[in-house]
Amino acid sequence: MTWDAFLEQLSRWLERRGLLTPAPHWVVGVSGGPDSTLLLHALHEVARRPDAGWTLHVAHFHHGLRGADADADEQFVAGLADRLGWPFHVERDDIGARVQAEGGSTEEVARRRRYEFLERVALQAGSELVAVAHHADDNAETILHRICRGTGLRGLAGVAELRPIRPGSRVRLVRPLLPYRRATLEALWTARGIEARVDHSNTSTTFTRTRIRHMVLPLLRESLNPNVSEALLRLAEQARWVGSYFDEAAARACEALLVSQEPGQLALNAPAMLSKHRALQAEVVRRALALVAGGEQELTFAHIEAVLRLAEDATSGKELHLPGPIVVCKRYDRLEFRPLVEAEPTPEFAPVLVNCPGQTAVPLLGAELIAELCEVGAGKIDELRRHPPADEAWLDAEHIRPPLFVRLRREGDRFHPLGAPGPKALSDFLSDEKIEPAARARTGILCDQHGPLWVIPLRIDERAKLRETSRQAVRLLLRPTGPHAPGNARSTT
Repeated sequence: MTWDAFLEQLSRWLERRGLLTPAPHWVVGVSGGPDSTLLLHALHEVARRPDAGWTLHVAHFHHGLRGADADADEQFVAGLADRLGWPFHVERDDIGARVQAEGGSTEEVARRRRYEFLERVALQAGSELVAVAHHADDNAETILHRICRGTGLRGLAGVAELRPIRPGSRVRLVRPLLPYRRATLEALWTARGIEARVDHSNTSTTFTRTRIRHMVLPLLRESLNPNVSEALLRLAEQARWVGSYFDEAAARACEALLVSQEPGQLALNAPAMLSKHRALQAEVVRRALALVAGGEQELTFAHIEAVLRLAEDATSGKELHLPGPIVVCKRYDRLEFRPLVEAEPTPEFAPVLVNCPGQTAVPLLGAELIAELCEVGAGKIDELRRHPPADEAWLDAEHIRPPLFVRLRREGDRFHPLGAPGPKALSDFLSDEKIEPAARARTGILCDQHGPLWVIPLRIDERAKLRETSRQAVRLLLRPTGPHAPGNARSTT
């Protein structure tokens, strides 16, 4: 391939992806090695076209790993940027010290820090495009590495030619050399006479990537398949096809499964989702997490599996914390996704004695409780049963033991809900009533000397109900006094 043919192919590649637009700023990650130096020369040629008008920002990250050789790399890239007439950006770090302090592998930490640097340069330069020099052989090595580590379908697709530099970023990482094999690029820069630095650590087998390159792939070529790199790249292409299909199917399914959606959070119909094929369930979950987080997250197959197990769990109220940070919670038939926020502490609330008769402020409920003594007969009792009033409770005065007081729920509380076959734990009652866990801790309980009488404003205790023989009742009216007034009561007579 000639240099001119290569430049023409590169221009068409950029044009098909909507990147051959006039006057953008590009950041080019340049290590000084042959591949990145060739990429800079090629983009320099494209930038000089009359219809381009590009500005290139040459960015070099000094890892602090190779001593004088790394210093020479930096000087070489700085000189190259100066000769080509482009601004030069450099940042130094001590990756070895970071690995010791933070953990992780040298390769992972160096990669993360380099991309963080490239994004910062892009944002400072007003650019949304960062070009790096990964090629087809890099992609094959990545795919094999992921297979050995136990990748999912998305991992088989290899590295993306165009993606956000990190989840949620507006800066995009572009890999224009991804269609080309290493041998093609070597022939191009040799024929072109492009000067470049040689990183001798690339021939070492210290790092995982170089072991794959110099030991594993040659062994596979010799023992199994001379064209193993091509086979891996074909596998990646098919995985991308399947992934694209699932992306579209998941978008349609997620829309159909939505129960509610607000900015930053959503809920899905869990039983309906679980009726789908397992592969589609996983993609729906991945999409829901991306919608909540504002972009793709660094999620593993284990994360997705954990969410699906949560969806299958019959218990309500369980939740799962994922990177992002995101909380996924199962509430009855809903699978809820929301950002992690620090929970507000349960307020301290001393029991409030209720004036009976009289008015009593109950700040926790944002209301006041009005207590009246009323004469009742069979006609009144029938009327109350047919048309239970909202935010009121009518208690048989003969079956309560004053003083009355309002307090918060306590561990071990039990009561006999009106109409239920028998007593139950108050926690189970609130769960059956589908009260959110955060609200359960703030539920007001009206008690007498024998225990709970009214779970405000939901239900009274069976022992305090009006009977045909009742003659005097305590009428309790909950009147809102602020913005946190409780909702309407259900039948409490």
